[in-house]
Amino acid sequence: MSRPTVILKTSPRSTRVLVRMDDDEVLKAVLPRSSVLPHVRALPLLLEAIALWHQAPVHVVLCASEEVTWSRLGLVDGLGLGLDTVHYTVELRRHGRGRGQRIAGLGSFDDLRQLALGGVR
Repeated sequence: MSRPTVILKTSPRSTRVLVRMDDDEVLKAVLPRSSVLPHVRALPLLLEAIALWHQAPVHVVLCASEEVTWSRLGLVDGLGLGLDTVHYTVELRRHGRGRGQRIAGLGSFDDLRQLALGGVR
């Protein structure tokens, strides 16, 4: 059974989402940061919807520079570990500060693809 992989990368300006099935990219999105924090159930519900759509549990890779971001997104437990639910499993990865880039359209997702090359399947 093929299992979707969702790669999330947060920054002060946005959360970028890349969904892969095997070697195919099936969804790309940029969720802009607003003045109001997103609801803590927003991303968990999105991940559940992706799992239900594909009728398979989702492997999630969450990349954020600050642990507080992880808990704000509703994807970690009280101990700061990635959640493991019937619909998705969350793997946490830290990232350092990179150089800025110009965004055209949805921007480049090369760094998310690099995470996928680093053993995420």
